[in-house]
Amino acid sequence: MSAAPESKSTQLKDQAIEWLIRLNADHCPAAERAAFESWLEQSPAHAAAYIEVLQRMQWLERVGRSDELGRQAALQHRPAKSSAFSQRVGLAVAATVLLGAGLATFSPFGWYGFTSHYSAERGERRTVKLSDGTQLELNTDSQVAVRVNRNQRNVEVVRGEVYFSVVHNPDQPFVVDAGAGRSVDIGTEFEIYRKADQVIVAVQEGRVRVEAKQSRDLTASQVAAYDNDGHFVDASADGVNLSAWRRGKLIFDNRRLDDVLAEIGRYHRAYIGLADPALAGHKVSGTFFTERLEDNLAAIAGSLNLRVRHIGDGQIQLAER
Repeated sequence: MSAAPESKSTQLKDQAIEWLIRLNADHCPAAERAAFESWLEQSPAHAAAYIEVLQRMQWLERVGRSDELGRQAALQHRPAKSSAFSQRVGLAVAATVLLGAGLATFSPFGWYGFTSHYSAERGERRTVKLSDGTQLELNTDSQVAVRVNRNQRNVEVVRGEVYFSVVHNPDQPFVVDAGAGRSVDIGTEFEIYRKADQVIVAVQEGRVRVEAKQSRDLTASQVAAYDNDGHFVDASADGVNLSAWRRGKLIFDNRRLDDVLAEIGRYHRAYIGLADPALAGHKVSGTFFTERLEDNLAAIAGSLNLRVRHIGDGQIQLAER
């Protein structure tokens, strides 16, 4: 699913800010400046994002003429001038003055803050600890964007599953955006799983307010889910079972076979499917280990009187005997 327009716009602004910082680094190499020029060439939206960042900084007294140089360099950029040294110099000068005047603006305590991106690859788990002590645990094939400014701590779950252990601060709320809704921490530990068709929020401790088309307050052991339009739907996953991956386990209670195979497949590079789509509705219950692919498939096949077929190129199928 492609990112929402607002998410793409935010990402471009983040990239523009990061370029300003990189150009201002000590002994910025020519290759870095050339990379910036290449970034501008990729899309007119890149130059527009850079311009917007500069325009939002005009109130800073020390931007002055150098701000205008940077803005004009971006506006006049043309792909055919891919090595225009004068444009790169103008942008670098603008970045230097802008950062000299506005470092606090892009710090965790500035009005804009700074965005960091973290991800866990397929089969990997990753723990990220923020400067305030808040901890994020990323499950397999997951990605987040974290922005902290003086008014708010914000995390966007771009994809996958994340467990949050939040250090509560009423003066700097912790908000998680995922799909068509957001979750606001009220001092808690909770998990958010962004699936293709819905987002699941499960609270382990404390309270969370889930805001979509409507809002719900969740307490410990409660679960809510909303679809891609922001409407609340039935949450089929038990909150305790949802976080079992943190212990290396997957727990299913009367779940569809195709859903179970999709969950197991998230932890492995093999493609796991069904020889006959009619088998998808079979129900599976039990506890499985995320790292034991063959054992998991053998147990599921045995309980449903199926067989496991390895058909090459990393493809595995469950089929009737």
